[in-house]
Amino acid sequence: MSSDALAPSASLKRQIPSFVAVGAFGFVVDASVTLALSRWLGVDPYLARFPAFGIATVLNFALNRWLTFSHSTARLLDAFVRYVMVCGVGLAVNYTAYAASLFVWSRLGRPLSPLMQTLFVADGSGVAMFVTYFGFRIFAFRV
Repeated sequence: MSSDALAPSASLKRQIPSFVAVGAFGFVVDASVTLALSRWLGVDPYLARFPAFGIATVLNFALNRWLTFSHSTARLLDAFVRYVMVCGVGLAVNYTAYAASLFVWSRLGRPLSPLMQTLFVADGSGVAMFVTYFGFRIFAFRV
């Protein structure tokens, strides 16, 4: 692990806004693919998240490697494998929040509109953001 992995620094001040921007892009990809699959192709909303999450994960890896953690000297394949491992944990957190939101909403007898589904994707993404940032910083892009 690099010596600056946990220390507050100028790189941390740069990393957080970059991570949030990349995450926002990933959210747009994730939500768009989820909605496209469930609304236009009739895929169950619970299942539509998996391919959407996969696409967003690969795109976000490339952007995070290039922008957020550009200081990393970890080999690309090693970083990608560790990134996917962290994303697996993030997916569990993300999907649990998303599925819980869908479940509660359906128990309230409310129809699932595109707006609400997007908000539920945001809910899952927001909760997972905290877990994944530190996993990426400490584990995936370590030197």
